[in-house]
Amino acid sequence: MLSPTLACLAAIVSGPSCAQDLPLLVGGHAHGEANIQALADLGLGNFVWIPAQCYSMGNTPWDEHNDITRDVQACLDSGLRFMFSVRRGLSDVTRAGGYTYGGHADEFHDEGTVRAIVQRAGEALIGVHCEEMDADFLQQALRPSFRTRTPELFAFTDRAGGRKALEDRLGLLGARYRDWGTRDIMNMCVTFHHSGFRAGAGLVIAELLEHLPTTELQLAYLRGGARQFSADWGVWVSPWWIGKVPCEDKQMWPAEQAQPKGGHSASAFRRCLYESFVSGARLLCCQETEPLIAGDGEGGYRLAEWGRELKSFWQYARQHDEPMDPIASLGVLVDKDNGWAPAHLWIDWNLTESVWGKLPADRSDAMLAEYLDVLLPGFGRTREAVMERTDTYPGYFAATPVGPFDIVSSDVSADALSHYPSVVLLGGIRMTPELLANLRKYVAAGGTLLINVLQMIRDESFVQDEELLGATIGAGQWTQISSSTKILCKEPIPGVTQDEFEEPWYAPVNVSPTSAKVLATDHEGHAVLLRNSFGEGTVLLSTPEYMQEGWAGQRHTLGFFRQVLAGLAAAGPVEVSSEGDLSWLAARQGQSSVLVLLVNHASDAREARVAWREPARSAQVEVGVCELVVGKQPAATTYTVSVPAQDVILLRIAQGA
Repeated sequence: MLSPTLACLAAIVSGPSCAQDLPLLVGGHAHGEANIQALADLGLGNFVWIPAQCYSMGNTPWDEHNDITRDVQACLDSGLRFMFSVRRGLSDVTRAGGYTYGGHADEFHDEGTVRAIVQRAGEALIGVHCEEMDADFLQQALRPSFRTRTPELFAFTDRAGGRKALEDRLGLLGARYRDWGTRDIMNMCVTFHHSGFRAGAGLVIAELLEHLPTTELQLAYLRGGARQFSADWGVWVSPWWIGKVPCEDKQMWPAEQAQPKGGHSASAFRRCLYESFVSGARLLCCQETEPLIAGDGEGGYRLAEWGRELKSFWQYARQHDEPMDPIASLGVLVDKDNGWAPAHLWIDWNLTESVWGKLPADRSDAMLAEYLDVLLPGFGRTREAVMERTDTYPGYFAATPVGPFDIVSSDVSADALSHYPSVVLLGGIRMTPELLANLRKYVAAGGTLLINVLQMIRDESFVQDEELLGATIGAGQWTQISSSTKILCKEPIPGVTQDEFEEPWYAPVNVSPTSAKVLATDHEGHAVLLRNSFGEGTVLLSTPEYMQEGWAGQRHTLGFFRQVLAGLAAAGPVEVSSEGDLSWLAARQGQSSVLVLLVNHASDAREARVAWREPARSAQVEVGVCELVVGKQPAATTYTVSVPAQDVILLRIAQGA
């Protein structure tokens, strides 16, 4: 019989079936024996990412004296587990240059080299790292001239074809590396994380910061993907910003890009680490060695600012390494073929949102983007903010004023949905029989579902389910469309704080209620929101087209539905009230603990009050320095803290009476 350690690592090599088996791995990025040994000696985790063989940063060349085999041996000698970069991008044809040239593709090691490392390293090797896979797909797809280099990848003409093209290629590459004897670690760093899970990647690992989508948005995709596909995941944090990385010792790190005060801040690194950890990441590392270590003036090494953050995080995490079970009151469900990606990435190289990089975004994608902005205000960068470099916050981070949420896809199971008290469908949805059946199971078991009439469509026809919705859509042969600039509340609605809303012009689709109760109407009495009881749960049916302003080319949310969505997101065992600029997360760890992470993105301190609505024995601040004020309410215990500027507070609550 295999030992537990060997059994776990055998499962790691076999692929995604080893969900929740990955040990906690924390570390840095290094090439060269001395640098790898320095990471170990300075206590920077239990893991190293060995970079691509062509990588130009650092103080150690790639040559016959400093090759991959020496790096591997240095990891083994130091007792560190490791991954090494085997490729960047999707293509087998080398395309150097990055986003300005339509992506970057290269395979850095051949089969013989990989197999030799697998045999030599044994259980110390976690897998081979495939970098920026969806970024390469998006960067290639955005321009016709770039697509012509790999026409077979971009022959698709619809959303389903775009997803299939990406996932087929990911699956082919993953199978290659598994055949070579190791685990494929696929980096998905835009908004296509679920494709990595769905394609069977051995591990999906996101890239945070750099010039990429907001940290909280990527983590929402990862948490939801992990729940949906029962898989582990990880992150790497990139210090690159405006072409520079932070460095405290130019003599040790002579590269032009390594600059004092360059790149992202150490505070941003800290926030990424703790947000990812409480979200459930099992592998956490940074890119580049330059921000981590510097010379000590006596021929040795000392910790630089990012290194001090990494060591502090590792000292905490290694003592609390049980897997996290994140708590999210809201699941956001998108279509599995969605393919939406935000604009203004990579120093504004992509000026507009797109779908799988190649297809135009439409009104359904505007619904997704605009209501994500309710949950993550300011996550969508503007051209002005990017050009003026004022997009650190919001931009790379965003607050979560109504609480954390997860993003799942339309092929999710009813069992996975059951973890969320409320689910909202955002964006265009193809209402398949399988999805409808799972939504019925979810609601019947006690869930609350917010769905729009335009999401009950398949092949340009409304899918009627009077039992679920408590209403029929349209009237006879013709679907009637109304118009209004008012929304009037007829019944109390959780989270809605006023009785009447002045809205931009919008166009609701007429429905005929049967068992559903009308909660809100337009000025002529047409239903705008209905509530129907189904089994143990509730369906909320909205009638305005994608819950948006109706003018062509406009994409504004309706104020009424902003409040409805916020009310759904706020339901759950944890509530955090603050002055603003905070993002927060909660997770169960072990049998009797809940962690609540408060992250302040502002340049001054913010007070926050945590309400815990279940029995609690005690609480303590485990990370950060602050006074903890405990209070009691009829249905909750409250904890008030002050979160320092651009810092974190991690609170542990012991459950039980």
